[in-house]
Amino acid sequence: MNSMKYFRISVRNGLALVLFCLTTSAFSQISVSPTSLYIHSDTKIGTLYISNGSEQPQEVSISVLFGYPGSDEAGNMTMVYEDSTAQGKYGLNDWVRVFPRTFTLAAKQQQTVRVQVRAPRGIDEGTYWTRVKITSNAQTPDVEQAVTDQISTRVTFKFEQVIAAFYLNGKTETGLSIDRITAEQTEKNLSLLASVVRTGNSPFIGMIKTELLDEQGNSVLTREMTTAVYFDALRRVDLDVTDITPGKYTAKVTFETTRRDVDPADLVKCHPVSQTIPVEVK
Repeated sequence: MNSMKYFRISVRNGLALVLFCLTTSAFSQISVSPTSLYIHSDTKIGTLYISNGSEQPQEVSISVLFGYPGSDEAGNMTMVYEDSTAQGKYGLNDWVRVFPRTFTLAAKQQQTVRVQVRAPRGIDEGTYWTRVKITSNAQTPDVEQAVTDQISTRVTFKFEQVIAAFYLNGKTETGLSIDRITAEQTEKNLSLLASVVRTGNSPFIGMIKTELLDEQGNSVLTREMTTAVYFDALRRVDLDVTDITPGKYTAKVTFETTRRDVDPADLVKCHPVSQTIPVEVK
């Protein structure tokens, strides 16, 4: 999952420093492939492709930080970056070597980056992880305008993209059990909150498929969304029921390990898990 992008505006002589947060990649200059990295213990090497789609050379740096998606009490996804217990058990940070870690990428060019995992001998089977942060900025200022003989302004855009990196060691397995599902309707949405328990030795990476079934069992509304469950969590799905005829229905929530953006050979798979609850659309 890519993170939000950032850019920084700086003015020479310490006149100003402003940090903005962008929720779109409309201004993105660097692209990263794949969008998540899977490294297997038999090879210990993963490959990233960093492409510069802009007309300017870009300075690129790569770092790693431990984190994973969690959830708040409302089931909204939150990123967890300060979990020393989980990092000590599952973190890859100390084992990762990146080649090259910093480089200048010419306009319209691509750089191959190797990510190597040097795991200690005798570690437990299962999946370990970290997050890879790719930071880029133009080699030359985007804007430079002389204000006086001694003061000039310079605007520099700095972008950050963060992807997940996994190390699959030995036999890996995952699974979910759904503890309970609750439903609540607002004026527009039917909100389903699923409490899930992760099993196995690997994160659950997959999809949530939610269906609204009428009394005859016909699907009248379907929604699919990606999900990642690293530990026990809450996952929320909002269904737009504006155009749904009021009445009694059944909501069916299914977790399955399929993803369109991940090679099926990399996914740690399990059987789909479903649960249904009666709901009423008002």
